[in-house]
Amino acid sequence: MEPATDATDAGAGATARIARLLTRADEVRKAAPIRSDAEVVRGQLAELLAEARSLLDEVVDEHLRLELAGGIARRVADLDQEEIAAMLVGSPEVARAPTTVDDPSRVPAGQHLTPGWPVLHVGRAPSWTRDEVRLVVTGMVERRTVLSFAELQALEVVELLRDFHCVTTWSRLDNAWTGVRLRDVLALAGIRAGASHAVVSGAPAYSTNLHLDDLTRDDVLLAWAHDGAPLDREHGGPLRLVVPHLYGWKSVKWVTELRLVDRDVRGYWEERGYHDRGDPWREERFRGD
Repeated sequence: MEPATDATDAGAGATARIARLLTRADEVRKAAPIRSDAEVVRGQLAELLAEARSLLDEVVDEHLRLELAGGIARRVADLDQEEIAAMLVGSPEVARAPTTVDDPSRVPAGQHLTPGWPVLHVGRAPSWTRDEVRLVVTGMVERRTVLSFAELQALEVVELLRDFHCVTTWSRLDNAWTGVRLRDVLALAGIRAGASHAVVSGAPAYSTNLHLDDLTRDDVLLAWAHDGAPLDREHGGPLRLVVPHLYGWKSVKWVTELRLVDRDVRGYWEERGYHDRGDPWREERFRGD
């Protein structure tokens, strides 16, 4: 029984340390308006939140760990808003997106429109070409399937106009995506009885969880072009997933694998406090939303 007791004690200690770090972060942010050294404040906040996140694995209780992860994620997102603001203006490399709508209900609550296309992802963008693409469909499938870029292009190619909503509160309207429907790819592999979810992985070490009902919708694509031009590397080229009805972190860049499973398996951001599903119309940003 001693190891379990030791682990419990360590978990309680980590929980208390995380709580103190979050309290300190809140104090630093509250005092930020009266300080002139904005970059120093940002650095302090980033260090406090990084340290809190590094302690999460020591929290034994899964529910508590995910709750704390959600609290950290909310604060990190607030911190990121300042950096993202600089990317929301238009740029000559990207066609300007509409910033007004006739129907306000088209834009989810808490979102604002951008004419540009911000670049956000985990880690460095990998350098790989269309000739190097190998999409693996595995797990609970009838046939493990590996598809090259040319084999994907041999399926029915579609172009769809859809809006894109990022969890960091920006939305880009009228994105023209070119690619193939994900459900057509799954049809090649065959879905075994009992499969309910997928873990979708992307280079270099990213993943997210998706319910099959979300993946098999008519407008969920494996895309290789945006607004008539090949996807550049920073935006997921040569191949990315596009799930327009969910927040953007579900639209995996540089997609490499679709693994079907019989349960919900959390991915990179879900383990770090983000919502398991991520519906923008319900503002499902973080755990507990």
